[in-house]
Amino acid sequence: MPKINLCFLWHMHQPFYKDLVTGEYRLPWSRLHGLKDYYGMVKILEEFPKIHQTFNLVPSLVLQIQEYAAGKASDPFLNLALKPAEELETAEKEFILRYFFQANEERQIRRYPRYAELFRVLEQCQQVAGRALSLFDTQMLRDLQVLSQLAWMDEEYLEKDPQIRDLVKRGRNYSGEDQALVGRKQLEALRKVVQVYRDFAKRGQIEVSTTPFYHPILPLLCDSNIGAVSHPYLSLPAQFSYPGDAEEQLA
Repeated sequence: MPKINLCFLWHMHQPFYKDLVTGEYRLPWSRLHGLKDYYGMVKILEEFPKIHQTFNLVPSLVLQIQEYAAGKASDPFLNLALKPAEELETAEKEFILRYFFQANEERQIRRYPRYAELFRVLEQCQQVAGRALSLFDTQMLRDLQVLSQLAWMDEEYLEKDPQIRDLVKRGRNYSGEDQALVGRKQLEALRKVVQVYRDFAKRGQIEVSTTPFYHPILPLLCDSNIGAVSHPYLSLPAQFSYPGDAEEQLA
């Protein structure tokens, strides 16, 4: 039978979520995916030593993970996950109810009975945070704060870290100390992300490629009108042409 040489290129990227004026990260996705996908997809290769993979790492993603790992990054989602539930203000409670269920319902929310139970309460209110607010007491909010973070932890931590495993086993009635523990464990996990790529690249089981720093589409950066070559009827903005920026990104 004919054979084909096939390479899967796993593209690990996130936009740069940091607000350069305030220093705060606007969205949590680099952190959350760092806890789950970016680490676990490499680490699992230990179980398959004959499998070789290629990972493309976007520099803006790597920088964000490094800043979180060093304790230099914060985002409103993490801040509210760690804030004592009894100190939450009304607007903060609404924020938590609106955004802390942003996870795959089948694979992340339903995996944890208490998380699914809390989600059903929100569903009863047509997923409108303001309507559900009066139904969530302090303990329910704290359980949501903890479980919304555990749901993004990689299997490596859920199965092998005894403290995380204990949180999962208990499943509910978490304390302020449990919230703080989840915060510390996230930092521990994020410190391992970049290193796992170094380790597997050194042993030759993965190759690492990269892109310009902020992940621009270089031909469009050089001349936005190039979009009309492949799409002649494409509606384009006023011409944007900064090839010098493209050179700087590559550098």
